[in-house]
Amino acid sequence: MKKMISFRVIAITIFFLVFSLINTQGSIFGEEQKKTEVKKEKKEKKEKKKTEPKELFYKMTVTATGTKKDTFDIPKAVSVVTDKEIKEKSPNNVSDLLLRMPGVDVNGVGSNQSRPVIRGMRGQRILLLEDGIRMNNSRRQQDFGEIPALVDISEVERVEVVRGPASVLYGSDAIGGVINIISRLAEYDKDSNSVHGSLGYRYSSFDAQNKATANLNGNIGRFGFMISGNYRKSNDYMAPAGSFGDITLANDTTVYDTGVKDGGLNVMFRYKLKDSIDLSLKYEYYHAEDAGFGYVDPADYNPGDAEIKIRYPYQEVEKYTLKYENSNMDFILADHMSFVAYTRGNERELVNDIFVPFGIPGMPEVGISILTENYSDINTSGLRLEVNKMVGTHLFTYGADYFADSTRNNDSLTSQVVGFGPPRPSVDTTPSVPNASYNSLGIFVQDDITVTERVSLLLGVRYQSVNAKTKDTPGLEGEPIYNSTDDTFVGAANLSYGITDNLKLVVSIGRGFRSPNLIERFYNGATPEGSAFQSRSTDLKAETSLNFDLGLKFRSRIHFLEFTYFNNRIYDGIRISPTGETIFGLPEYHNVNVDKLKMEGYEIAAGVYLDFGLSLTFNYTNLNSDNLGDPETPYVDTYSSKFNFSLRYDNPGGLFWASYDLRMNGEQKEVQLGDNPIGETIPGFIVHSASAGLNLFRNSKTPMRLGVIVGNLTNTLYSEFSNASFFRPAPKRYVVLTWSMDF
Repeated sequence: MKKMISFRVIAITIFFLVFSLINTQGSIFGEEQKKTEVKKEKKEKKEKKKTEPKELFYKMTVTATGTKKDTFDIPKAVSVVTDKEIKEKSPNNVSDLLLRMPGVDVNGVGSNQSRPVIRGMRGQRILLLEDGIRMNNSRRQQDFGEIPALVDISEVERVEVVRGPASVLYGSDAIGGVINIISRLAEYDKDSNSVHGSLGYRYSSFDAQNKATANLNGNIGRFGFMISGNYRKSNDYMAPAGSFGDITLANDTTVYDTGVKDGGLNVMFRYKLKDSIDLSLKYEYYHAEDAGFGYVDPADYNPGDAEIKIRYPYQEVEKYTLKYENSNMDFILADHMSFVAYTRGNERELVNDIFVPFGIPGMPEVGISILTENYSDINTSGLRLEVNKMVGTHLFTYGADYFADSTRNNDSLTSQVVGFGPPRPSVDTTPSVPNASYNSLGIFVQDDITVTERVSLLLGVRYQSVNAKTKDTPGLEGEPIYNSTDDTFVGAANLSYGITDNLKLVVSIGRGFRSPNLIERFYNGATPEGSAFQSRSTDLKAETSLNFDLGLKFRSRIHFLEFTYFNNRIYDGIRISPTGETIFGLPEYHNVNVDKLKMEGYEIAAGVYLDFGLSLTFNYTNLNSDNLGDPETPYVDTYSSKFNFSLRYDNPGGLFWASYDLRMNGEQKEVQLGDNPIGETIPGFIVHSASAGLNLFRNSKTPMRLGVIVGNLTNTLYSEFSNASFFRPAPKRYVVLTWSMDF
């Protein structure tokens, strides 16, 4: 039975937060800082700015090595989006933040269905984390991973992206890279009591979106608390008239199933047992309705083509997280330790509604209708123990993680010929995937070695065991129990050599892996479009990868430059392949370990920040993909190149800022699109945007921020790469208005 929390509850919660925030100004818990302390802090910051790199270039990360480090000191390709950048960009979700990064693209459209692509890899080859805990689940398709939108952007403190394998610390799926969404914490200040918060509102024109957020945060001595809520409603958006390849839209055109109605509630309690011991409990809830993959009516660009609608009528996620952290253990085996236990429920309904016309002249409504409906419920429980210990010049990070997915689902497939007399539907309710469990246990150790003042090494190894096992399932009585296990070792070696104080050479070699998910192993039934039969593949092996990075990092107070060459090869890649047999009159397909893939290219990122407030940044990515096992069948999942440019001005007094941004993607010829109406090449595009922000009442108790973004300035018809073959163009020119206030 569905667990549903009404949107009214979310609305009431947000109202309560607003009321509480208004009434907590000048709260009895609040204590103003002394003027002498404020002056001292300002003086210290001023002196620090004279020697440190600009904030634009100086960023910290914990994801790449498990310990907090400056990105300049890490021998890996890492990008970080800060809290300030998130507030200014005001994206729909985390995926929207990634488009400006080198080596990163986005797949999917709409307010909540976009997903990341890193160095030409997507879906389950990218590991998505929230606060270091995996979000990927075992029932997602290989090419469509979990959506980052499960964590609302208003809850995010920063986003860290590691490009390249990170399986040593995080296990399966981290072949292409890791994206860690780091959320806000309840605050703590043992010397004072306080209550404060924020309100926010976002409007976007292209989808008539309205979104409200509220946050209440504070502490009473050692006890900290936070409660926040958000609600969003957006409609299907419009794409502009124009041409993209051989496709032409004569008028502004609706991209259906791109809206959503969603919201969430987050509650966190935090208690400091000692100054070094932190205990926290967090509850997260997310609910979405009427989301979809998006589609354009074929009549608008290719009459007679099949109409494919992929929709999520609802999705609901609840998560509880308990965390214990001790930052000063002074123990022979540990200086710092964190232990996390969590449980998550993820209910989802998926509908594929497909109409294939017979192509009879003058009778476009005659054809076959195929409707598949799937309900799935995945319950996950997990643990992660991570320990740091400094021994001489060695900083050891070691630990273990475990998670168990338990799934249940039901399916319905209805097919019928329409247009010839009364409908005679055929209904099949046999589950395509049996109920199953998916358990993973990993043990890892990493050594961060300071060899000399200029040379450091980062070495690591992990052992992982993944077991997938089916259960007795209604509708599959008499089916045998299938049991599959992967045991895998992976490792990594990284070198950082300081040529000068400002210039470093970095080398990284790493092996990643991805265990097959439940769909790949156990799916047994007609495919959603009804054109083939997919049989189970219980003997699949894990995909593995070997990645090599070679790079240079330069940084001064006002400049930075990074260059990275990468070469990532995937072995035993999983691909759907024909068997040559037929089942129920349909051609049979199954998953096999046959692909040997290569992703090779380079990334450049650079910037300069001038003291009077002007900054200029750019990055460029060039990528070539090859299917080494079958050169006649290209493996391509992104454009051949990407160039980002940004020119920005920050008022030295902090009153306002303004930015112009350009993104250019190069055409992709190495792709087989068959009879897709886009043509033989997916064309490149250039898209421009401008944004500005104003900070008001900065020295008051209620500072405010106003923001405006104008996107797709030239009203260009274009599509992200993965959205091109199943044509789903980006929105037409639009305006985003934002307002926020702190209490």
